[in-house]
Amino acid sequence: MKLGTIGILASCGLAHFASADEYRPRRTAAPVTATAPTNTWTGFQTGANTGVSSLSQNFSEPGAFLCPESPCAETPFGFHGSPSSFTAGGFIGYRMQFGALVVGVETDAAWKHARSSLLQSSGSPEFGVTETFTGSLEQGWDGSLRGRLGFLLSPTLLAYATAGGAIGEVSGSFSYHATVATVPAIEGSAPSVAGAGSWSDTRVGYTAGGGLETALGGGVKARIEYRYTDFGNISHNVPLTQACGDFACGSNARIDTHAAFNTVRLGIGVDF
Repeated sequence: MKLGTIGILASCGLAHFASADEYRPRRTAAPVTATAPTNTWTGFQTGANTGVSSLSQNFSEPGAFLCPESPCAETPFGFHGSPSSFTAGGFIGYRMQFGALVVGVETDAAWKHARSSLLQSSGSPEFGVTETFTGSLEQGWDGSLRGRLGFLLSPTLLAYATAGGAIGEVSGSFSYHATVATVPAIEGSAPSVAGAGSWSDTRVGYTAGGGLETALGGGVKARIEYRYTDFGNISHNVPLTQACGDFACGSNARIDTHAAFNTVRLGIGVDF
């Protein structure tokens, strides 16, 4: 009788512990969620930048001539310059953040100055013709209005591309003088051609590039950016004064130029 009672009690105890274990709360691992980029990239920004511009400047003029007879072989004149210039300026823009994407619009203005030039003397010794050419091409201030599209590599680091319209100053000059040294001793009047002109244009072109921008805290951001800017082909005419005599000579010098530049900038911006 006692053994039976003990068995019944033991069975009831095991059943109780099994029931308690069945309803005991079970611990589960917390779900892993991705950390969304902090929204610190929406709003207005203004700042300043500085850097170096490497300019591409092409200049050619094939049309000024003085020779014994027409047609004649014209003396080519032209050069390509790649000067560098310090540049500095400022920018202002607005952007919006959509998750890891950042889109915006920005305008900037900068100062720079670089000049390429050439002095060339040539001629036809057998006819006593001496020609002197001078030419120069300069690029000054520039500005742009661009769109920006970026992707956040981390909440504080933005990689972006930018492109849009550009405006800038391009100026130049040209002069030409040619004479026949052997004619005065024979006829007393030397054939000659001469002319000079200068110009300064505000050119419209395009610009494109990209960079990296990082948040330093307190609404301050630093950037490094590369851009290529192109103002296209530019042509000018310089009238020539003629006293040709029996020689053939030109009445107009046509100058064809091309202006572009590459720029690397470092900048600091402040959100507001």
